[in-house]
This record gives sequence, structure tokens and C-alpha cells, in this order.
Amino acid sequence: MSKKINLPEPIGFIFAFVLGLYLLFGSELTTLKCKRFQLNQKVTCEVTYFGLLGKRITEIIPGQLQGAKKKRMGHKRKSGYGVFLLTEYDEIPIQEAFSASSELVATQKVEQVNNFINNPEQISLEMLQHPNWFIVFWGIIFVISPMLSLVLMLLGSGERKSSIRRIQRELSYPYHEDEKSDIS
Repeated sequence: MSKKINLPEPIGFIFAFVLGLYLLFGSELTTLKCKRFQLNQKVTCEVTYFGLLGKRITEIIPGQLQGAKKKRMGHKRKSGYGVFLLTEYDEIPIQEAFSASSELVATQKVEQVNNFINNPEQISLEMLQHPNWFIVFWGIIFVISPMLSLVLMLLGSGERKSSIRRIQRELSYPYHEDEKSDIS
């Protein structure tokens, strides 16, 4: 006979767990390193993304970097601004959607990149973009909560079943005293 454990519908647990994984895997630490090997030489850059999926590197070959721009990310009220490097062929994000910041911060980063490109005397530029720790926190909560709830429910169902069995046993075999029998 197989044991059947009555659990609530798992869709909520699955949704919360998947949402948590999405938030955690979408959050990345991004670094931008740009160099000029000699004065008045073209710029080469490397964008490195560190996340739970590992490390990705995007290289921008000398002469391709044209500038940086900011873009509004998300909805009008709850939006942040992303920073993108402009090349001849592509826009490369140095600030992902989960780490979008205020317009002021994005503007400062864009100006920092553009000033580096336009100032041939500046040899290098390094920028670091941390993930949005608020998003990381909620990702952890959404991953841990369903697992913890499931474990607690499984432990609770075992205790509940043992107490139900004890009550059933007591009702089936009531305690009686042999010495004081009603039959004489």
C-alpha cells in the first residue's frame, strides 16, 4: 500500500521557485575595462558579466567603440535607466535590466565613458556595476520559501499521521482493567 501525502496545489510553490531562480540568474556583476595602449590610439574595451551562470566576456575591438547612451528600462512609473556602449554594429549593455539605476547615475556613467573616448590623454577606464541587491534578496526569498514550506509540510504531515494512528489505536483497543471486570 502506497502512502499518499496530501499537499496543497504545487503551482504556487513552483511559480515562486521559478521566479526566484529567474531573479537570481538574471542578476549579474558587470565590469567594464577600457584601455588605450598609447596616446591618441583607438580604444579597446572588455565587458565582463559575472553571475550564477558563470562568466561571460564581450570584447570590443580597437576603433569600434563610438560612445555610450542611456535608455529607459521598464514601465514609466517603475523604470530605471540602463547604460549601453555603442559600437558600429551593436549596443552592448553594461547595466542589465535588474540593475537599472536612476537617471542621474546612468547619466554619470554615460558621461564617464564618453569623456574617456573623447579624451586621448586618458589611458584607461574601469567601471563596476553591482547587481541590484534588492532583486537578489527577493530571489533568495522566493527560492528558499517554497522549499522550506514543503519540508515543513512533509514533516508536519508525518506527525499528524502518527497522532491520527495513535487515536485510532486507542479507539479500537480501549484500555481496560482486567481485575475489575463487570462480569462476575
